[in-house]
Amino acid sequence: MFENISVKEPLPLVVLKKVLLLVAITFLCIGLISAHRAYFQVRSLELDVPAAILHSGSNIRTAVVSSGRTYVDLKLELIQNEHTETIGTQRVPSNEYGFFDPRTQQATLNVTLTPDLLARFQPGPAHLRATASGHPQWTRTPPPVIREQTVEIKAE
Repeated sequence: MFENISVKEPLPLVVLKKVLLLVAITFLCIGLISAHRAYFQVRSLELDVPAAILHSGSNIRTAVVSSGRTYVDLKLELIQNEHTETIGTQRVPSNEYGFFDPRTQQATLNVTLTPDLLARFQPGPAHLRATASGHPQWTRTPPPVIREQTVEIKAE
């Protein structure tokens, strides 16, 4: 009396459901990877000072690698007691399609110290600080990544 009658879905509808499920899973995976990249925007930051004594002509190199999800700002400062000067800035660009493109972006900032800059500081100990700052994603601004190195400013 109550026979189980199975109604088969048409083949195009079955194929459409499977394709939509595959597309949804693909976007979910891309979204998870993109969320990680939005949360951790600065992958690495290096501050390279060849010598601990700074003099006119000294080269300072900073390198930053970002997730590419959004742009990252790099700032290099020379600090001595309460006197601080920004000696270089760099903006690491984002990828054109930041949500989809998982490639990292890299930038290098090379600064050569001039006699004018060093004249504004006293001979003695100082600090070099490199700061890489990400930008808001989903109402969250990540904390900056900071590298510092103690140096000595040489009298000219």
